[in-house]
Amino acid sequence: MPIRNKRAPTLADVARAARVSLKTASRVLNGASNVRQEKVSKVQAVMARLGYRPNELARSLMTRKSGTIGIIVANLANPFVIEVIKAVQQVARANGYVLIITSSEGQPEVESAEIESLVRRRIDGLIIAPASSGPRLSSHLLPANIPTVTFDQLVRGTAFDSVIITNRQSASEATRHMIAHGYRRIVAVGTRPYLYTSKERVAGYRRSMAQSGFEARECFVKHESLLTAKWLEEEVLRGEAAEAIFSLNWVTTQHVLRGLRDLGISAGRDIALISFDDFDLGEMLTPGLSVVQQPSDSLGRESARLLFERLKGDHALPSRRIVLQARLVIRQSCGCGVGGTLVAGAP
Repeated sequence: MPIRNKRAPTLADVARAARVSLKTASRVLNGASNVRQEKVSKVQAVMARLGYRPNELARSLMTRKSGTIGIIVANLANPFVIEVIKAVQQVARANGYVLIITSSEGQPEVESAEIESLVRRRIDGLIIAPASSGPRLSSHLLPANIPTVTFDQLVRGTAFDSVIITNRQSASEATRHMIAHGYRRIVAVGTRPYLYTSKERVAGYRRSMAQSGFEARECFVKHESLLTAKWLEEEVLRGEAAEAIFSLNWVTTQHVLRGLRDLGISAGRDIALISFDDFDLGEMLTPGLSVVQQPSDSLGRESARLLFERLKGDHALPSRRIVLQARLVIRQSCGCGVGGTLVAGAP
């Protein structure tokens, strides 16, 4: 049991009790390899007995490292984002780092403010899902000594390491699947059309529609709050006479499902639907939701791996881009019934 003292024990107290030099105690604290295991065990036992806790502020002043990294995401309610954060945190913890989590709410101005806040807190590195695909993450916001990795979105005009997925290829595959069911009026529905991910997914959708000789039909809103049942009915169901909907992200899928419910329409029975993004309850819906499943855990781990390679000294490496494969998960809402029988839009 740790000894309770009025004064918090210092590293000098630890060194004195362990009968080692202050330099040796400091080396043990910092995980140096040039200390015999016998002394490491002795010093660590004394630390535990005295209840010693290192002064992280003092350590950061001496090492010029805070032991923290930051992550900025667009939407903390998004299941995809939560899985990415969990993976990053696990890698950070394994490297002895603390992760500071914040959200831009998808707004570039908020993102800039959050970056400035994290820089003032002396983070050692940053992982970010940019709120915009434009070159806003410039050097005046991010000092050159703070390694930065972007994920999900690419940023033009920067040399950051990045981790993305097969947006175009996977959107094309999902579209082809619905075309194979005999659907012709497939409508791509989404938000924020200016984002890199939106552009790539639309490009994949258009490619498959054009290859089949069908007209591309796209309905976008600038913000998800505009995705109402009334908008869905007027723009998608009546305006485009949709037989099938390809939802371009999780937020859109939520609003589409809610709007269809309010209109008394069942996805998979009355109209086909594939979502780009999965979530826990997707397979529990009736019919089950067919999705393009993003490798969120791998996205987080790869982003963190790239960042810690930079933090460990690989600053001279050229910028790296990792592309991970998304996966089409077939359930029933796309037109596939249980056992693969078609329930709607059969050719």
